[in-house]
Amino acid sequence: MSVPPSLSAESIIPALLLALIVPQIVLTAWFIWNVRARTRAHLLRRDQRDGSATIPAVVVLCLRGCDPTLEEVLAALARQCHRNWRLQVVVDSADDPAWDVAHATLARLAAGDQVSWHDYSITPLAERPATGSLKCASLRQALATLAPETQVVALIDADSIVHEQWLLTLVDECMRPGVGAVSGNRWYEPRHDSLPGTVRAIWNAGAVVQMTAFGIPWGGSLAVRCEALAACGWASVIEATLCEDTALAAPLHRAGWLYRFIPSLVAVDCDDDVALVPLTRWISRQLLTARLHHPMWPLVAIHGLSTSFTLAAAVCACVVAAARGHGQSLLVFGGALLAYEATSILLVLMIEDSIKHALTPQGTRFRPLSAGQLLWRCGMLPVTQYVYAAAMLSALATRSIEWRGIVYEITRTGGSLEVRIKD
Repeated sequence: MSVPPSLSAESIIPALLLALIVPQIVLTAWFIWNVRARTRAHLLRRDQRDGSATIPAVVVLCLRGCDPTLEEVLAALARQCHRNWRLQVVVDSADDPAWDVAHATLARLAAGDQVSWHDYSITPLAERPATGSLKCASLRQALATLAPETQVVALIDADSIVHEQWLLTLVDECMRPGVGAVSGNRWYEPRHDSLPGTVRAIWNAGAVVQMTAFGIPWGGSLAVRCEALAACGWASVIEATLCEDTALAAPLHRAGWLYRFIPSLVAVDCDDDVALVPLTRWISRQLLTARLHHPMWPLVAIHGLSTSFTLAAAVCACVVAAARGHGQSLLVFGGALLAYEATSILLVLMIEDSIKHALTPQGTRFRPLSAGQLLWRCGMLPVTQYVYAAAMLSALATRSIEWRGIVYEITRTGGSLEVRIKD
């Protein structure tokens, strides 16, 4: 009994790849339109932010371990245009390597009398938490000591080197009607084009689109209005969570506040000193935070699993067709797969162009893309897809995760997931 042509593998595989790529095209087109529209709005408002420059704000930097960029991050904060803010640094302990570096750097910057903050503090984490991550505990400690007049709390990571308008933009955008929180995102521009660095950059390009579409904030460049913070009970929510940013979206929405992605707040990271296995674990942890804390996780999981399954099926079909000497089938499968990959790399380049369009007015400089780099990225796309598949399966199955030398166990208590430090 012959299989109807409409149900043959020669039609199913191309149809699956087409069904996979069309939503990605639509989502990427929406993302590019969104970035360009918000960039235009940002540029129009750039000369109208003077009123926001005096709104009381606090920048919180939580540290565990000494990132090589820490001194650059603190120097960038010293150059901020905002005129009414204080810096609050919470270090994991006084024995942490970041403790002495932060003290020495801030003292040196303050001695130069060119800092933009009116005050700063460095405190150790007072108490190891029973639940939740150390970073969330440090943030909760900082939130508990906010001055009553504070209107905006901004968060920054120790690898986020920001431009001079960063805090002013955060505060201005956060104080717009109905907006409770705003953030940028990470963008990787590996200076040496290492294999893991390129894989991370390609994966991140797709992740930025998903995070924007699903309203997933990024804590490396994030601001929350204090009024919204109190209304959504964020400090209580993160008492049992792995991360602070992904856990913000749901309570913020329930409290009736909006979250907005601001392209000009994207932080560029040029480091590519990363190995492939740790990178896979890092991507898995990013996915795990969505699984634990974000209501759109099912869509993220469906996308990851369907992409992995379809690509694996297409590759297997090519191998089987080649082994059996079915030249026509191999041509169909291989052509469909190559068309999918070519379209995917084109989407990555379009995402990259939109991000560069948003950041160039901030003074960020990017290398022109050479033909060699383009070919290298094309070769790294299948590697990225393999790493993504492995990370997705790990995020679905994991019951514990290591983050900065601490192992966290994921338990279910009373129907909800809870994060605890493993003894």
